[in-house]
Amino acid sequence: MIYNYKKYKNIDDFVNNIPKSIRNEQFTILHKCCGLDIKKQMFNNNCFACLFCIVNNKELQDLFACYRGADFISNINNNSFCGEIIDSPKTISGLKHPYSSFEKFTSVDETTNIQPWVAGIINNTCSCPNRAGMEIPIFNLDYDRNGRLDIGVMCNDYLIAIETKTTLDDALADERFIEQYHKYTIEIEKSIKKYVYLTLIGGRESDLLPVQYPHCTGIIGDKTSRFYSKIDKNGIKFISANALLCICAKFLSGNENFACDKILSKVFEDKNCIGLLSCGKIIRNNNKYTIEKL
Repeated sequence: MIYNYKKYKNIDDFVNNIPKSIRNEQFTILHKCCGLDIKKQMFNNNCFACLFCIVNNKELQDLFACYRGADFISNINNNSFCGEIIDSPKTISGLKHPYSSFEKFTSVDETTNIQPWVAGIINNTCSCPNRAGMEIPIFNLDYDRNGRLDIGVMCNDYLIAIETKTTLDDALADERFIEQYHKYTIEIEKSIKKYVYLTLIGGRESDLLPVQYPHCTGIIGDKTSRFYSKIDKNGIKFISANALLCICAKFLSGNENFACDKILSKVFEDKNCIGLLSCGKIIRNNNKYTIEKL
């Protein structure tokens, strides 16, 4: 529930495991979600079932099963990547709490909410021991402003690089995710050739559905069409927070093929795959977009 990472001077030092200090930095989301009483080791009605606390803790997994029901995770496992997006988990009761659902939690406060959640989930759902980093400096002389990669996870000789956005609106507000992609991947490739770079988006997942699907909510303001146009033109791949939650549920259900390093490398080696949602892969073919089950 409280995880560790080290700080690095730049992306090359991160890839080659040269930390700035031997001291570990700690991170968690417990102080924001307020869904677990650490001292009592009890979940409460603030919990919106994001799985962050339980992913590497068997005792908490058992407590969570008692709290949410033994079939809660298996239901996500069984229903994810099957053609329809799954509902974002919610709190059990409507207490006075700012985050009544996983969707709401990921839709605000990037650096304290979605970013550490993603780092904790990926760090603990890979097929091998790995190193996680956050806010990894990336310098590129062709750009005026130096950048920081939100999340990096090294699994042996494979890098998972993630830039997080709270919502589709957030991504489109300044369109910095486009510049970040070009700036960061140029520098990443100087250090490592085997990697996946993804823009991860929280908030309302239905905004990211292809526009021809009836449940797409991004047609208002033409947001989804604009987003798809940008990622197509620039070769950017994306994943929803909900899709990562589904990967975690499958991993916790014992499906080793859904270890993050395995599934992300497999999904995005498909050149026609532009994104991953809880319903499946988003495939671009002849300027048309379809959902493909996993």
